[in-house]
Amino acid sequence: MAELAPWQIYDLLNRRGPLWLSGCDLSGAYLRGANLRNADLREANLNGADLRGADLRAANLGGANLSSADLRGANLSEANLRRAALQKATLAKANLRACNLNRANLAGANLQEANLQEAHLVEANVSGVDFDEAYMMQTVLKAANLRNATLKGAHLQGANLFEADVEGVELENAFLRGAMKPNGDIYE
Repeated sequence: MAELAPWQIYDLLNRRGPLWLSGCDLSGAYLRGANLRNADLREANLNGADLRGADLRAANLGGANLSSADLRGANLSEANLRRAALQKATLAKANLRACNLNRANLAGANLQEANLQEAHLVEANVSGVDFDEAYMMQTVLKAANLRNATLKGAHLQGANLFEADVEGVELENAFLRGAMKPNGDIYE
């Protein structure tokens, strides 16, 4: 991975986009509020990066390492996070509407009050994730690992949980009407 000095990152962020940072080492980078809309960040290392409030709409983060990254309030709508590593990342109040998180690893992440409406998390590892008060209407969690996740007060109307592993999941005050259960039945 190519390492970039802080001045190089700053220079790139002030150029016309979209940015192409595929495979770059941006671990620990301060990118708070950065405009990374449509950026190509495939396989980039953003471990521990500060991306609070960043605009990552339609960005390609496929296979990127976002472990322990701070993405509070970031806009990731329609972003590609397929196979991304997001273990212990903070995504509280982030907008992940209609993004692709298929086969991503979000184990232990914080997604409190996040918007995951119409997002796809097919075969994703969301074990131990805090989804309290998250908006997950029409979210696809088919065959996802939800073991020990917390979904207190989450809005899961119309969500697809078919074949998901829900062992130890907390659903206290969750809104499940019209959601598909792991066995294919529908919540009334």
